[in-house]
Amino acid sequence: MEGICKRFGATVALEDVHLEVRSGEVHALVGENGAGKSTLMRILSGATSPDQGSIRLDGRIFAPAHPLDARRHGIAMIYQELSLAPHLSVMENILLGMEPCRAGFIRWNQMRRRAQEALSELGLGDLPLESPVRALPPGLQQMVEIARALVTQAKVVVLDEPTSSLAQDDVAKLFRLVRRLRDRGLSVIYISHFLEEVKEISDRFTVLRDGHSVGTGLTAATPINQIVQMMVGREVTELYPRRARARGEVILEVKTLSG
Repeated sequence: MEGICKRFGATVALEDVHLEVRSGEVHALVGENGAGKSTLMRILSGATSPDQGSIRLDGRIFAPAHPLDARRHGIAMIYQELSLAPHLSVMENILLGMEPCRAGFIRWNQMRRRAQEALSELGLGDLPLESPVRALPPGLQQMVEIARALVTQAKVVVLDEPTSSLAQDDVAKLFRLVRRLRDRGLSVIYISHFLEEVKEISDRFTVLRDGHSVGTGLTAATPINQIVQMMVGREVTELYPRRARARGEVILEVKTLSG
């Protein structure tokens, strides 16, 4: 993405933004709220159009007319609010809108096989295909949506704040799955406010600040405080400063308590 600009009335959302994502890498997109991350991804996914700038996908000019167009070209957006049909089964959600048919009838055996293949590629072969998605915990629901991205032959998978509602065990499972996607040669754009996660899972990062791209770097070689400084535009001496409080008299004391 080169020279991307977007305005909403008098508000400048993006100004000359550059983002380069390589195949087979996890690329973190970080910035404060309102920095322009969501707008940039909406442009990539075809949900809105840039006022200026261009996108290249596999070296070719890419200008999606709408989200379905972007999906057909291999862009998979997985939002914080998942877009699953909770009353449908795991299998039906994975192939929703892509059901194999013959003479107007769904070929259930073929559908089951394709869903199973997608889940097996992600190491989720034991997930029950017939189970309704609403019966799954949030972490597994997210895995179903990622499996759907594989079925669509995605080249770029965008994960928007994927761990915001996950337990720690589910975060570890998600990271294993993200690494599988990377190892298969997919590009993963990882959006998160949790910089410890960014350090753990991403290969490179790009920082947006006030609608501008202010830098890209190797995640492993960049300390968290330097990333924070790029995000806020000033040196940060304490990430979580403590307030000084004067100690008062004891108001609660327990001694030799036994049960």
